[in-house]
Amino acid sequence: MTSAGQLLASLEAVNASSFPDEAERIRARDAVFETLRRIQSPWDIAWDQNWVNPAINAAVKTLINAGVFKKWADEAGGAPITCSKMSELTGADELLIRIRMMPAISGQFLVQEVAQDTYARTAWAKALAENPSFAGMYGGFYHELNSQMFRTLPFYLMETGFKNPTNVDCNFQFWQGDKNTNMFQYVGTNPRLKSDFNDAMECHSKHNLTPWVDIYPTDTVLASAATTGDGQSRPLVVDIGSGKGHDLKKFLARHPDIFTGSLVLQDLPNILKGVDVGPVIKAQPPDFLTPQPAESEGARVYFMHNVLHDWPDETAKNILQTLAPAMKKGYSRLLIHESLVSSVKPLSRVTVSDITMMACLAVAERSEEQWRELVASAGLGIVKIWRPVQSVESIIEVEVA
Repeated sequence: MTSAGQLLASLEAVNASSFPDEAERIRARDAVFETLRRIQSPWDIAWDQNWVNPAINAAVKTLINAGVFKKWADEAGGAPITCSKMSELTGADELLIRIRMMPAISGQFLVQEVAQDTYARTAWAKALAENPSFAGMYGGFYHELNSQMFRTLPFYLMETGFKNPTNVDCNFQFWQGDKNTNMFQYVGTNPRLKSDFNDAMECHSKHNLTPWVDIYPTDTVLASAATTGDGQSRPLVVDIGSGKGHDLKKFLARHPDIFTGSLVLQDLPNILKGVDVGPVIKAQPPDFLTPQPAESEGARVYFMHNVLHDWPDETAKNILQTLAPAMKKGYSRLLIHESLVSSVKPLSRVTVSDITMMACLAVAERSEEQWRELVASAGLGIVKIWRPVQSVESIIEVEVA
């Protein structure tokens, strides 16, 4: 038998920096979560899912809106702070902060209570102050999209006889009450959502996923471009459907000396509006269901991150077939950065993403076999699948067959 004291003593010094790399941290985190599930009673689990999660999200969003985390960092220097000082800095009611909001998030160990009514920041609280995109996830992305879709999904599935959704007229349209709308239109035209949606995608890429430049040997992109003589005349990387360009920025950080215009960011005009990509990255607004512009033909790499999982197989096939003519045989590569659902014990981060895709678009994350079938159906061939241990996503390297 293990006492609570023995368990706590063994865990006391463990934190995110206790592990040699991200894969080991994720492995440990998932093991601890599995242990938590064994310790919890059925009521514990139901309490977390139905009361704790929505209540704490509401408290966190309230504190963000009041400016607590930002002013805590800017004016208090990030040091431990009293609730009365938080109230003074933000103008928020001290009682609201002291007896309602801060105890709620402290009880979830999101901040540390170091003395009566006095709190110290955690890494999470620091991120809310220092990274606007991180704070944005608690805004429109949650309140205008995710929570709404998940709320209606069980009712939609009941209405359809619990069939696996494959029709584009799906839960999203059921929630909106309009068969003529779609998620991408809604995101692009909802002022309370668009910026926060881009923030959420940036954070998902930055914090939940292994950077693609750590999965794929990007040095080969530069080396091959140099040997062909195309490095100065054709783009190195064309990022298709890429939002704010976070993946191109990762490439640029790894290879800062590349020439201006060698990286191309492509997305819809309303998504690109207001996005600052800097001088090296060139923004283009083509739809990925239309041919590549002439200046982007023959690129060394075409990159799609979480694009194809937004679409059913037939549309995804059309996207690939539309791109293929722009690829130079023997030179161009398409890198598909997507989740692969394992046939045994798939990662929870992948299965949660799968439910999300079903709720908003009636599509699904794909297995390796399904990806191979899709790529082959478009007349392309898989060179290699780069699949790191404990990573949500892999990179499927594709060439013209």
